[in-house]
Amino acid sequence: MKNRVREELLGEHRSYAENTPEATEDMLDCSLGINPYGYPDVVEDVIRNFDVERLYQYPHSTEAREAVVEYWKDYAFIEPENVVLTDGSVTALTLLVNVLSRPEAEVVCFMPTFTDMVEYARTMGMKVHGVNTLEEDNYRENVDRLVDAITENTSLVYIDNPNNPTGQSLTLDEMRNVLEKCEKLGVYCLIDEAYADFLPREESAVTLGPDYTCMISVRTFSKGFGLAGARAGYIITNKKLVSYIAKVSNPYMMNEISRALTAAVLKYRTQPEEHGMDFAIIKGALRDACGDRIVMAETDDRVPICLLRHVDESVDLQRLLLDRGIVTCSGAEFEPLGKNSVRLRVPTLRDAGTLVETFKRLRDE
Repeated sequence: MKNRVREELLGEHRSYAENTPEATEDMLDCSLGINPYGYPDVVEDVIRNFDVERLYQYPHSTEAREAVVEYWKDYAFIEPENVVLTDGSVTALTLLVNVLSRPEAEVVCFMPTFTDMVEYARTMGMKVHGVNTLEEDNYRENVDRLVDAITENTSLVYIDNPNNPTGQSLTLDEMRNVLEKCEKLGVYCLIDEAYADFLPREESAVTLGPDYTCMISVRTFSKGFGLAGARAGYIITNKKLVSYIAKVSNPYMMNEISRALTAAVLKYRTQPEEHGMDFAIIKGALRDACGDRIVMAETDDRVPICLLRHVDESVDLQRLLLDRGIVTCSGAEFEPLGKNSVRLRVPTLRDAGTLVETFKRLRDE
């Protein structure tokens, strides 16, 4: 019965990871949103020196949670009791939906956004009120429209910041506007900062958390820190909500290896934001190479993902690029976009020439 209900809610939806073609050696993989530069050097040191005796017991070490508190101490007052360790941000989102869902609950969010969050909410019976960004505004997120959509019937506001798939980011003032409305109405605001490690910490919603009891920040080590395979992330929110999360959560999330890795990378001298200049150069060159037929949506050039749209709605842009050796995620996986768009994750500077030249050839065809 449950499976039938879920199928009715989701139809034939699969995550974009499942729907993305696998890249071969002769292709340039610009699909999943990882850091193209990989993980920090310190990761290899941790693996080489890891004490395997730590695997004998359940994970109880506190170093990861303490490292999170230390990492944010110059930007926001956070105590260990404000932090929940999770197996990546996907697990964090499912936990929060489980805690905050109720019959007829409404989620307000921008569209397009991280598609899995939309599906989690619908699976739990929540209504999703999507505030569509507009093609004529180049898909720029209009915070005033989002704030207007928040009412007494809203249970949760979800903001993907930076946005997936566009890579655009909101300012602190824009986030404050949303949080003020949420605080006034007693609505939780979940700010998914999966891609935020590519930006300076002073731009993070975490810095606003101490001023708003309604705020939830979710972060992951899968993107900026290059640890997608470690399955590590965390939630920062008020202590009362943390206590509710604990009631439905696995107490042993994040294994000991992941705890050691995340503690080390948070303390490491090199941070993901240092790659921002490379990404800005590549996105600028890509934007110039696109010509008139392919348009890059509103984006923050420091973030390594962007949304590209072909002006001809009949074009399957993912297929067009795949035939030329570039693997991307189809925009059709993100409501309300169509097959004429793709989410592209930029490569390293070393591989950027291949990407840019491909788009130049498309432009000149």
